[in-house]
Amino acid sequence: MRILNEKLKSGQKLPLFSLEDLNGEGFSSGDLLGKKNMLIVFNRGFMCPFCRKHMAQLRRYYDDFVRSDTEVIVIGPEKKKAFKNYWRKEYLPFVGLPDPERNVLDRFGQEVSLMKLGRLPAQTLVDKQSIIRFSYYGQSMKDIPPVETTLKAAEEINGRKI
Repeated sequence: MRILNEKLKSGQKLPLFSLEDLNGEGFSSGDLLGKKNMLIVFNRGFMCPFCRKHMAQLRRYYDDFVRSDTEVIVIGPEKKKAFKNYWRKEYLPFVGLPDPERNVLDRFGQEVSLMKLGRLPAQTLVDKQSIIRFSYYGQSMKDIPPVETTLKAAEEINGRKI
């Protein structure tokens, strides 16, 4: 039995987490502390057309996120092979973290609703000190903030417009 934790909220400290990335390498959020901001995207899955569109938008704006010292990290419920295939097919430059056991997805409160066709999208923007600056949990499968909104928030963390 998995325990569903509380949703992440602005102003709180992000709990550290670790997962294997799509290439089987270890990834720890603690490795980015003091170095980069993090935009953590809790994906519904690659079958979701709204998530696929959002990932394409993240790819389009990725260089802007890099200039704002922000690493984009996508966590989803698929297995490593599915992540690797999707990343290769779509030429995605950011970090992909499969979480097929849904340990991190559940821990950080990604909602699951059968009435809303499964997992709901969510994203959190964290500064270099691990403080959550923006957190959003969608109410439907298409309820994803525009990339421009999260990019603007990332730029504001650093006190400058890119």
